[in-house]
Amino acid sequence: KIRGFRIELGEIEAVLAQHPDLRETVVIVWEQAEDKRLVGYLVPHQQVETLDLEAQLRRFLKEKLPEYMMPSAFVILESLPLTPNGKMDRRALPAPEKSSFSRKTSFIPPRDSQELQLTSIWEEVLNVHPIGVQDNFFELGGHSLLALRLMTKIQQQFGKSLPLARLLQNPTIEQIAGTISEHTDSQSWSPLVAIQPEGSKQPFFCVPGGAMDVIEFYHLARYLGSDQPFYGLQPKGLDGELEPHTRIAEMVTCYLEAIQTIQPQGPYLLGGHSFGGYVAFEMAQQLQKQGHEVALLAMLDVMAIVPNLNKPINVNRDDVKDLLYLIRLLERFFEIKVEFSYNTLLTLNLEEQLKYLGEQLKIANLLPPQIGTKQIQGFLKVSKATGEAFDSYVPQNAYPSQITCLRASEVNAEDNSSRPEYLEILQDPALGWNEFSAKPVEVHIVPGDHVTMMTEPHVLTLAERLQICIDKVRVNGGVK
Repeated sequence: KIRGFRIELGEIEAVLAQHPDLRETVVIVWEQAEDKRLVGYLVPHQQVETLDLEAQLRRFLKEKLPEYMMPSAFVILESLPLTPNGKMDRRALPAPEKSSFSRKTSFIPPRDSQELQLTSIWEEVLNVHPIGVQDNFFELGGHSLLALRLMTKIQQQFGKSLPLARLLQNPTIEQIAGTISEHTDSQSWSPLVAIQPEGSKQPFFCVPGGAMDVIEFYHLARYLGSDQPFYGLQPKGLDGELEPHTRIAEMVTCYLEAIQTIQPQGPYLLGGHSFGGYVAFEMAQQLQKQGHEVALLAMLDVMAIVPNLNKPINVNRDDVKDLLYLIRLLERFFEIKVEFSYNTLLTLNLEEQLKYLGEQLKIANLLPPQIGTKQIQGFLKVSKATGEAFDSYVPQNAYPSQITCLRASEVNAEDNSSRPEYLEILQDPALGWNEFSAKPVEVHIVPGDHVTMMTEPHVLTLAERLQICIDKVRVNGGVK
């Protein structure tokens, strides 16, 4: 297993063997300390340029394998080593150079002190050396957990609190250095995050759930392909400085203004995960009232608001419970256990709770040493604001077009209330959305639960089903 995923090396080798430029291939798991990475050893039919062949292979494999089965490095050989009996000798395979891990560009060293400091941080977090200033963080083996560590180390080094979404937009040292150099101004904040801005197709706009950042959409956007623009809409206040929105109507106004800077006219493709589904629903309502067409409204495991549930409005939320919720969410998303004492939390004031939580997150390696509590405060504030927005939200009208529901196949008790109203709605394949739609809801079942459907390997299936939905409205003329 690598990072929790069971890997079949023979399956990767079989796909590589289909490439016409390769004569022989073998894939192994390269282990160094506690780090495991896939390495592909290749014997081409003729001498080729290494970078060109690697680029071809990555494009080739991306169409046939999930990202977690993609080799981190390739080693070009004239022939595979053999034992005296003529069998392939895996133990004689040469060690890959650290510089060979997933490099797609020519190596460019740091050019000033700022790039040098950033290079040092990247090499420490990724355990890759050397790293050029135009190398892509995610293509070097970076993932959500390492991204969190990277950004907190940048905050520690430069005193700049950058959201994780900034790394999605600027995945190289050169780009992050430029971002840090810019004069930061809260007035310039935008909810729009271009996770995958390239492509000729109509863009897909998606709202994350609750206090989650748009980084939860990184894999989904990649699996939808390089020709499908994908924009996330991040909640205000995750930086711990700006005040978050406390009403869905405020979010809708802000988000619509942002997406219309990219796409002034419909038809629109909208989606939302968890709480983000309610925001997407109201965005679609407002767009249609403005005379725009909404070709797709995709609910990613979102339960409809249960009528007459008597949700609490404007009540004082429990800080300790909010903190525990955030801890558990991080545990499930990053698959790491955080040890903490509920009784200890109860004896502390809010500032002490944040400090204690930060220390426990550091012990679990979710945060590096000597980091402050600003990022935790941002998540906590957004979580509270989201809860307040949910408590006060009541859909006013049925949606005049079709709603598409992509629901998780598994149910985790942590994601759902034990009240009978919620248990009943879970039995409905459409999760209650037929009550709010003028047309029958289109339902797709995807693997995983409410959280893990967004993580590998399940997100690959989610992307495939979402792609079917997008292609369907395109064929039917909804997207031009």
